[in-house]
Amino acid sequence: MIRMTAQRTRLALWLGTVGLVCLVMFTAMGSLIPFAIGAIIAYALSPIVDRLMILIPLTKPSHESWRRGLAVLIVFLVFFGGLTALMFTLIPLAVEQIAHFIDQLPTIVQSARDQSTGLMQQYRERTPQELQVRIDGAVGEASSAVAAYAGYLVQQTLLTVTSTVGFLFGLAILPFWMFYVMRDRNAFTPSIVRAAPAEVRADVRMMLALSDRLLGRYIRAQIILGVVVGVATGVLLALLGVELSLGLGVWAGLTEMVPIIGPWIGAIPGLILVAAVDPSKLPWVALVYFIVQQLENNFLVPRIQGDALNMHPAIVILLLAVGGAVWGLLGLIVFIPAAAILRELFWYLDRRLRGETPEVAFAASHLNRGTHQETPLSSSLPDATEATR
Repeated sequence: MIRMTAQRTRLALWLGTVGLVCLVMFTAMGSLIPFAIGAIIAYALSPIVDRLMILIPLTKPSHESWRRGLAVLIVFLVFFGGLTALMFTLIPLAVEQIAHFIDQLPTIVQSARDQSTGLMQQYRERTPQELQVRIDGAVGEASSAVAAYAGYLVQQTLLTVTSTVGFLFGLAILPFWMFYVMRDRNAFTPSIVRAAPAEVRADVRMMLALSDRLLGRYIRAQIILGVVVGVATGVLLALLGVELSLGLGVWAGLTEMVPIIGPWIGAIPGLILVAAVDPSKLPWVALVYFIVQQLENNFLVPRIQGDALNMHPAIVILLLAVGGAVWGLLGLIVFIPAAAILRELFWYLDRRLRGETPEVAFAASHLNRGTHQETPLSSSLPDATEATR
């Protein structure tokens, strides 16, 4: 009886601690944005570090951390060196495009004004007066609602980013944090499992493996999709002679991180800019965005992202609306993978409460359906015997 009471008390202590950590992280969300960016990059680079470690000889088992640290350092030098070289290559082009755009801005504004005046005049001449009143009222209400919601999203995002000085501090120490995270990544899970109560160690191990696999797969897929879509959009717009094609390509790649509606958000600035500068190119620019979107939906997403999330598009759109209302722009990015992880953990715990073993509950997850996946009993995790000691 005393032992059961002690075990329940320890389990309650763990649950309370986890809840407190989640509360603190939510409160300090603005300061954690740099670390979220670093975690995304670390997840994307970790497979490269794992493969590079095979090429580095190991003299003693105690030198394992040194070998992984060397692999991380090499990847860091290549990644940040390549990123720096790319920036030095693209910055002059970006500066040139921006300077040319600024020079042409008065002409662009006047052209947009003339076009809008002409369109409005045709609309007034061809539309009955009663219908105009109804359309103007509906458009005014919709515009006000969209503007208010967009302003709310921007305000919430800016408040999140600028609320504390911890954001700048996080940016300053981000490279060092990433180095230690990537070097000691394989030691985190065993440490957490060993510290957990004995009766839930196997479950902690399985749930961490589910979260890690799903998040890693999702992040790597989104980064690949963003790079491909951004490069394709920027190159095609440049071939059409569109102003600010480099910036529009970067924007298209960034908005690709938002599921379902991201490509549509990425296309809006390019279409507006071309409609104002050179309306004759508008059909071709719209065709570029359409082709890139079809290429992404029909070829890239099924092959690169696959069934990483396995969510219906209607559920994804609903979650995006909730995430945007709660966390602004950040919610549009993080709410979907967070919901997918919570879904996997919910169904895993549901199967465990029905009496299934941790291994069977893990194998029945969405990650493993239709594929042959072994349970996470690799060398980086404690084995089944240790998990139940």
